[in-house]
Amino acid sequence: MEGAQDAGRLVRLLRWCGMALIAAGVLMVLATLLHPSRETATTIVASEQKLVAAHVAYTLAWLLVLLGLPGLYAAQRSGMGRLGLVGFLTAFSGTYLIAVTGNFGFLAPVLAKQSPAVLDSISQYPPVVMINGLAAVLFMIGYVLFGVAMIRTATLPRWSGVLVAVGAPAHLLGFGIAQLASTAAWPIAILGSVSLGAGLAWPGYRLWHTPAASDVLLSDKPA
Repeated sequence: MEGAQDAGRLVRLLRWCGMALIAAGVLMVLATLLHPSRETATTIVASEQKLVAAHVAYTLAWLLVLLGLPGLYAAQRSGMGRLGLVGFLTAFSGTYLIAVTGNFGFLAPVLAKQSPAVLDSISQYPPVVMINGLAAVLFMIGYVLFGVAMIRTATLPRWSGVLVAVGAPAHLLGFGIAQLASTAAWPIAILGSVSLGAGLAWPGYRLWHTPAASDVLLSDKPA
């Protein structure tokens, strides 16, 4: 009896994880659409409300990914193997660092108005550059590995893994190139967010909507 109750709680928990991934997928696309394609002191001041709204949406999206991704991995771990574990841990770490470093967007409007030179100095400060670089590398590598592990898992739609593996690096590379070099790369960031968001929301929907998907974890346990 207790085992059945524990199993029911676990399935409900995994369904909540699925809902978190669905919401995260929507929010990361919305955030990218709201975010300015180039962050300079001038554009930050001119689009302050949209910039802050974008960073609120990004913060919520990454928080929901951190809540939902463990459930997705837990439900599919038997089919993902070591590659899935490495991908999960790396993607989780990268997402956490992206969320932390992204909060600079809340300070940027104040600095852009009062001290534009400080805004540029912070962006070029070596420790900031290093942590941003580490976050980007972990994020991209982690989701590529996790996406490949999803592709190899028989119980998940193969295309969801492709969307994750392609979307994460496309989003960050497009974002970075647009901010540092040319705004012509911004559509890549948008398409990347759509790809990554859809790739996470798709299996998230299966976790939420289909009890059998949530029961994969339970099947690993001895009777």
